[in-house]
Amino acid sequence: MASNRLRAANSAVEEEGKMDMSPMIDMVFLLLLFFLVVSNPKTIKIDPKVTPPIAAAAQTPKNKYGKIVVNIHEDGTLRGERFDVDLLDTDEGLEAYLKDNKEAAESAGHTPILHIRGDQETVFKYCRKVIRSAAGIGISQVAFGGYINDK
Repeated sequence: MASNRLRAANSAVEEEGKMDMSPMIDMVFLLLLFFLVVSNPKTIKIDPKVTPPIAAAAQTPKNKYGKIVVNIHEDGTLRGERFDVDLLDTDEGLEAYLKDNKEAAESAGHTPILHIRGDQETVFKYCRKVIRSAAGIGISQVAFGGYINDK
């Protein structure tokens, strides 16, 4: 008798099992938001007209925050990280660029570092000009951009 009831209960019209996916979608969006917040969005733009020299002792930088990029072309033209506009024609323009970026780095809690990307054919006097301007406004750390020698 019990087996008849069991058979009757099992033979009843079956309902299709459905899963509610809304909690899963909420979780995916939360994970996406988490990874967007935690990610490292800072990138340094590279001027394609500047070919840095090959350096045997070049090292990959550990910290990319607080860098103030100055690109120095072969003819001595100075350009900032947004290299499409030539803002560093004059000494005042260079100092204003360095000062603005220094204040932005310090307000974000980073140590300002002058990052010079000079062309391999650039004369050092242009680098010296940038370094002196940076020292005049209180930037004490300088990094030179170069390629790592694979050989």
